[in-house]
Amino acid sequence: MKNYKVMEKQLKIFTQKVFSKAGLTEKQAQSVAELLVHADVRGVSSHGVLRTKSYIDKIRGGGASVKSEYPIVSETANTAVIDAQGGLGAVAGEKAVKIAREKAKTNLISIVSVKNSNHFGMAGHWAMKLAGEEYIGFACSNTDPSMAPPGVTVPFIGNNPFSFAFAAGGKYPEVCVDMATSAAAFGKAKAYAMAGKQIPEGWLLDKEGKPTTDLEKYGMLVPMAEHKGFGIAFIVELFATLLSGGVLSPDVNDQDLPDTPELSSQSFGCVNISAFRDLQKFHTDAEKYIDALKALPVGEEIDSAKYPGEIEYTNKQKNLKEGILLPETLTAQLKETGKELGLAAEDMEFLELIEA
Repeated sequence: MKNYKVMEKQLKIFTQKVFSKAGLTEKQAQSVAELLVHADVRGVSSHGVLRTKSYIDKIRGGGASVKSEYPIVSETANTAVIDAQGGLGAVAGEKAVKIAREKAKTNLISIVSVKNSNHFGMAGHWAMKLAGEEYIGFACSNTDPSMAPPGVTVPFIGNNPFSFAFAAGGKYPEVCVDMATSAAAFGKAKAYAMAGKQIPEGWLLDKEGKPTTDLEKYGMLVPMAEHKGFGIAFIVELFATLLSGGVLSPDVNDQDLPDTPELSSQSFGCVNISAFRDLQKFHTDAEKYIDALKALPVGEEIDSAKYPGEIEYTNKQKNLKEGILLPETLTAQLKETGKELGLAAEDMEFLELIEA
């Protein structure tokens, strides 16, 4: 299978044009493009432009509203709840992050929750947008039921993802814990299948709750660390859904249904570091801490210990310079989507310029 190498700027322009053609405002389309391409830049292809077709299908099928106004339905000095009204998670997330940062700047700590939303993409995208150099950012979302408590044979809760991010001085600008609460995200399994790669054992269960590596037999995801992964997913449900008054995981709709809003809920937290201590001293200590981590003795298989987000940050530096690898099946899908929406041929030429 061929792979094509594309530059981040070109991919972002193309993706923005696709969503503009689908009926989003220029600003909204930009938010979606930034979310998807950022995931590919960091090597998180399961949440990258692979999602373009499903997002477009959702819009065209009526499952994602392009008319939502994303109103604030309740608000205090430190909190807010946004009703996405079945709109796109990327647009709701952009509004939530802006509000959360403004509140944390003035009132030091904030949490903004969203209800009645759709897939909000890579959680780390939002945590890092919240963080910058002055804050600690947190983002999480519930999803449609895809995991069961240990020993149960039917899915009950989503593999609810969460992320924390902060900067540790100029040396480590993107420290980011970003994970779903399953052993691996379903989108990652789909990305493996699309790339023709074997899905690893320990990721999927079939409809009888037995292990499988066959996507066609998929029934549930395996919680990470068994009961611990389920417990963390439960906590995400608390912050994302019980606080917002949104739809709980057992009743959240399949995110891939084109004619039905997912009705997921999200939460975005922002902590002003200066409320606790001098910002520069925080960065100095955080940098020293990661320096100590990097200096730990390691085995022959790795060059050094990795801090959370280091692999993705390294991917980002490389991909911004050299280009993002996309499998031939995905570039073909992107071109077909662009063609269906009426994009000009020259808008898609970059998808075949460089074969990797």
